[in-house]
Amino acid sequence: MKNFVFDLYGTLADIHTDERNPVFKKRMERRFGADFFARYYALCKSLDTGGYCEIDLFKVFLKLAPSDAESAAGYFRAKSRISFRAYRGVRRLLKSLKKRGAKLYILSNAQACFTRPELEKLRFVPYFDGIELSSDFGQKKPSKDFFEHILKKYSLDKSETVYIGNDFCADVLGAKSAGLKTAYIKSNRSPSSDSLERAQAEADFATDSFKKLSDYLLSL
Repeated sequence: MKNFVFDLYGTLADIHTDERNPVFKKRMERRFGADFFARYYALCKSLDTGGYCEIDLFKVFLKLAPSDAESAAGYFRAKSRISFRAYRGVRRLLKSLKKRGAKLYILSNAQACFTRPELEKLRFVPYFDGIELSSDFGQKKPSKDFFEHILKKYSLDKSETVYIGNDFCADVLGAKSAGLKTAYIKSNRSPSSDSLERAQAEADFATDSFKKLSDYLLSL
């Protein structure tokens, strides 16, 4: 394999956020007004066209805080974030793949206004040859169009490309619909409905061990 395309959250990075936390809600209302969440949810709903549509939350923050949207989005994410770290062994894997000349990419369901600063915090950016986020594209996994987008944009040969993720439906079935090889990791952030046995039956490789995943990817 020459190209390794990764999901981010739950695959390379462990993150836990809680936007229902009363303390978080009070902080947002104190800073942006008591009607903040009513306006926030209404704007989100107005932009969602259904299906695999992914709205761009930065457009929401532009409406809520026109003069300081970037800071507002950053504050929202920071105050809702409970924990955030790279999984053990991730940087070692990325370094090893890069050292052998592989091309690395991220294709993730994520909001750019939240995720690009978090990628900087993780010090991941230098490892990747391309980063594609659903809020920029306007569709989210398992959309076949989203997977085909990265293939076309970077001229990737699907026979030389593997997609790695922790969500059976979004990652394994989505990537397979675009003709990609797939590797699945059942992590602490995988959907509760995910079955490792089903993933092993459908994906090219599936495990609940990051070390085994790393060994597999390095063997390709």
